[in-house]
Amino acid sequence: MIDTIMNQLKQQVAGQLQQKENVNSTELNGIFDVVKEQTAEKVGENMLDQGLDGVMSLFSNNDNNKEADSLQASITGGIVDSLQKKLGFSGSKATGIVSIIMPYLLQLLTDKNAETPDDDPSPIKDILGGSMGSIGDKLGGLF
Repeated sequence: MIDTIMNQLKQQVAGQLQQKENVNSTELNGIFDVVKEQTAEKVGENMLDQGLDGVMSLFSNNDNNKEADSLQASITGGIVDSLQKKLGFSGSKATGIVSIIMPYLLQLLTDKNAETPDDDPSPIKDILGGSMGSIGDKLGGLF
């Protein structure tokens, strides 16, 4: 399911990334690989450390709680850092890329999560389960 979301994200923001941040078409796949990896990793770590509250708040249509704000900052920082280290982007370019991607990413994940009742975390498990291996397995015990 995360691959479907990444494809939707790519369709929504690829043009903006190319136009506003001078990203070339060969860099796009690397960018979305980093976004996928860091999102799954940071959400998984957060769920293992702090439980569901922050994740469910971040991917809801409600105002973020403190844990959700922290998780969003962690995802954003992880993506910026990985774009610099793995793809060699400058800090300002990586930050610009993330500023374009994050609102769309959060909305796609929120929309997916909204397909079930507010207290049902199964979409998040579905999104992360296939992409996280052992962390996904550990999350199974939380649901």
